[in-house]
This record gives sequence, structure tokens and C-alpha cells, in this order.
Amino acid sequence: MTATTIAQVMTGIATRLATIGGLRTTADGTAPDQINPPQAIVGVPPIPQYHQSMAMGRFRLEVPVYLLVSAALDRTGQLQLAGFADPAGATSVRAAVEADRTLGGVVDDCVVQDFRPLGAEEVGAIGYYGGVFTLLIYAQGA
Repeated sequence: MTATTIAQVMTGIATRLATIGGLRTTADGTAPDQINPPQAIVGVPPIPQYHQSMAMGRFRLEVPVYLLVSAALDRTGQLQLAGFADPAGATSVRAAVEADRTLGGVVDDCVVQDFRPLGAEEVGAIGYYGGVFTLLIYAQGA
């Protein structure tokens, strides 16, 4: 198996998120020019220590996935966010991602580690309400 790239990981996550009906994401998971909620954005993961994160031919990443549901903290946005945060169901991020924990054969394993709601977040000078999921990835390194 060849070394997995961070871009491949991001695309694999976006592909899994695209299985959730009504959730928008780009093909590679990056932020679009214009946010149209509900929108998922796969963040570039932090790498705190290359030699620990990417040691022994394998690497471990914690990839953030930002999910924006509305431009205001309202009842509809909160309920929609709750559906994405549910551990199971048609709009569950966890269920969609963990339905193929190899992200199409790109990684060895991927699990949704946690979720935390966000307050108002600003993207392109427009405020949104949403949350962030952290996905734990193990993959083949160089």
C-alpha cells in the first residue's frame, strides 16, 4: 500500500459525508466559495509532532469536520444540528462515516471521536451556527 496523503483523507471523508441526504459538501471537502447550509467542511488536520503522528510507517490524525446549519442560533438549526450529531439515523455524521471506516480503502481506520457544538462562527463575514466533529484516522504513512 502506498502512503496516504492528507488530501486523500479529506476527500474520503467528504465522500462519506455526501451520503447524507441534504448535507452539502465539496468533492474534496474543502470550503466552497459560498456557504449554503447545511454545509460540511473537512478541515486540514493539525499535526502537533510529525515524528509521533507519522511514526513507524503509519500515522494518526485528528481531522476536524465543521458542520454549519444556519445563520442564526434558532430552534430549527438546533434540531437540525442534533440530527447530525445523533449516533444513528439518516442524517447522522457518525453513522455515515463509520459505514465505511476505511473511507473507500484510503485509510486503515476512521472513527468519529467526538462532537462539540459551536457558538456563532463567521465564514466570509457571515455568521453561522453549527458544530465540529473530530474524526480519528489511522493510515499508512511513508
